[in-house]
Amino acid sequence: MEPSSGPPYIGPEVQLGANVRVYPFAFIDGRTTIGDDCEIFPHSAIGTPPHDLSYKGSPTRVELGAGSVIREGATIHRASEKQDGVTRVGERCYLMAQAHIGHDCVVGDDVVITNASTLGGHAVIEDRVLISAHAAVHQFCRVGTMAMVAGGSMVVQDVPPYCMAHGDRARLVGLNEVGLERRGLGGDVIRALRRAYRTLFRSGHTRADGIARARAEWGEVAEVERLLSFIEASSRGVARHGRK
Repeated sequence: MEPSSGPPYIGPEVQLGANVRVYPFAFIDGRTTIGDDCEIFPHSAIGTPPHDLSYKGSPTRVELGAGSVIREGATIHRASEKQDGVTRVGERCYLMAQAHIGHDCVVGDDVVITNASTLGGHAVIEDRVLISAHAAVHQFCRVGTMAMVAGGSMVVQDVPPYCMAHGDRARLVGLNEVGLERRGLGGDVIRALRRAYRTLFRSGHTRADGIARARAEWGEVAEVERLLSFIEASSRGVARHGRK
């Protein structure tokens, strides 16, 4: 911890890992666990009570994974009393200024949430997702691994893995191909995902028929199977293809 002036507030139940840096005016409270090598910048708030009118003050938690960075004014709320009592943020995540993670969210590893973006309660953000500035993810929505949400988007249905979503209300606009290449996915995998995407979202098939056809053609590709399994598990529905 390296306070220089106006020391941070660190509550009595907070657990800090090794080499955590907490800057002046940061606020960490509740049963919050901060992993090793995290940086917590000024005016951020972690572990404060949820925005949930039914919350009665039980000792719910926040867990922040190692190597994560929480920039100025970002907020992470402790969980409500409606699930397992933990808001989870993974390792090496980067929350930019004014980003907000609501109660009971589950955020994977290597996630970037940029300036003033918001996750509603119970949202699930899988590994290596990029959420651009001023976007919002509705409560209980999921965003799949390596997906990208464009700036200013309002996500009200699930965004599948490897895809890009844009707009109000957000729709799919194709694969996040630049992101996939940067993450080291090979050309054969990206081509299989591209074909599966067309079958699922641009062929006119029903969801069940599109999944069956894509699985029959490219289901042996692990990334395609992950895409299909994500869609099958959706309870809110999956964002449609096409700009409004």
